[in-house]
Amino acid sequence: MAHRHHIPEKQRAFVFAGGGSLGAYEAGAYKSVYEIVKKRDEAQGIRDKAIFDIIAGTSIGAMNAAVLVSYVVENGTYEGSAQRLADFWEYLSADSMIESNPFFSSWWDYWRLITKDSATSEAARRFYSTKEFATYGVPHVFYPFIPSPDKRFLHPFNIWFQYSNEPLKRSLERFVRFPISTSYEDDQPRLILTAVDVAEGIPVTFDSYPKEDGHRTTGYGRFINHDGKDIGFEHVIKYDDGITSDQVMASGSLPINFDYTKIEVESYNYDYSSGKDTGGHRTRGNNGASSIGDTDSPFIKEIRRFWDGGLMTNTPLMQLVLLHRYFWYRVKGIKDNIPRLVIGIVNLHPTVQLEIPGDYDGALNRRSDISFSDRSRQEESILMLISDYVGLIKSLINLAKEGGIKEERINNLLDQPTRLRGLLYQPKKIRETIEGQFEIDDVIRVERRNDPHTISDKIFDFSRGTIKGLLEDGYDDAKIELENRFRAELEKIR
Repeated sequence: MAHRHHIPEKQRAFVFAGGGSLGAYEAGAYKSVYEIVKKRDEAQGIRDKAIFDIIAGTSIGAMNAAVLVSYVVENGTYEGSAQRLADFWEYLSADSMIESNPFFSSWWDYWRLITKDSATSEAARRFYSTKEFATYGVPHVFYPFIPSPDKRFLHPFNIWFQYSNEPLKRSLERFVRFPISTSYEDDQPRLILTAVDVAEGIPVTFDSYPKEDGHRTTGYGRFINHDGKDIGFEHVIKYDDGITSDQVMASGSLPINFDYTKIEVESYNYDYSSGKDTGGHRTRGNNGASSIGDTDSPFIKEIRRFWDGGLMTNTPLMQLVLLHRYFWYRVKGIKDNIPRLVIGIVNLHPTVQLEIPGDYDGALNRRSDISFSDRSRQEESILMLISDYVGLIKSLINLAKEGGIKEERINNLLDQPTRLRGLLYQPKKIRETIEGQFEIDDVIRVERRNDPHTISDKIFDFSRGTIKGLLEDGYDDAKIELENRFRAELEKIR
């Protein structure tokens, strides 16, 4: 790949949300977006621009993102990436017994004539397919453990049904070359994933681009200052070689159904500070972490547990934009405007459903959609507001200079300490909060809609017919959305 040294005016990003088997819809949507973006670039005489500069994802979206970035790194092009993602979903899909029964649909349709409240035969196919998968598993996705009886309350119905996602990890490793480490200089896409630290209850972000010191690390938790000296974030994950399959699986470890994903973390040693750090002494508690190594150093190694990133940020728009700013401001040292962003988002859980469900499965389905639907519109508004305020402050500073205010007085204000506790780094001066201004040019959303056959356990339906339908629906919906948005432009191309 060619090496890049210039600063682009604009970068394109794609965000994959979480949603289990619904991730096949994202694969279809990506194919359509890829085709239209490529067509627009060629019409404008752009031949060497990457289709996307950043690909972010959560849960199954993290796996889709990893498949794509790995493909581009291996092949040096996006050409063929859509087919690679479709192949991944073909590999994950499985035949269910109900689906293979040639008499099921006709029998169910006959039964429906008798009982008007019955679901459609397609909904029944999906419903019973998921029940089968819950019992026997899906060969390339998960298999059930022996149910765990209730040892705490001794209640006969309080049984824990868990599954192993080891087959999904093996499937992922079949389609992805780990570890994934990329760089801007080598014209490679950036991979951003989110998970949740179970004990801390906060999002944790993994990034394939290195930090300003050349290392790939993730810091999270409180920012520690001991005896007036900055120590760093409370927890640090190091992955210099790149993002691993464990980190991708951490993003997709659905709570209760799957076990925690365990990752080695370097955590601040509060015994080392003897309670003198500005955050105050903090007891570790029963967080499931096991310590490794020396307790006389500021940090100790421990194994921490992680869950699905969809719990807190199923559509990681905020993380994407903040990491984008971090890279250009902290790593590249751009203090003026950084590259603007155009962002595509695929939402797998419908935000709106006009029909209020009147049955148990329908109510469960709607609760799931609301819990995991795209909440990034609020994040988008906040980010836009921040960008506007930063722009206003810069304009006021210029007006002050033009009005004769001495630059020394302005600098004194900008050098005041900030109270902001950064998500990615700790800004010390107010000027650090207004430098590196980001702007979002556009956010394009493709949202999957529920059809009349939807069921509550849809995220576990890996049946071959459902996956095929999701791929087609994603492609068609994305094509309609983009053609409507760029109609005039695309008509000129034709």
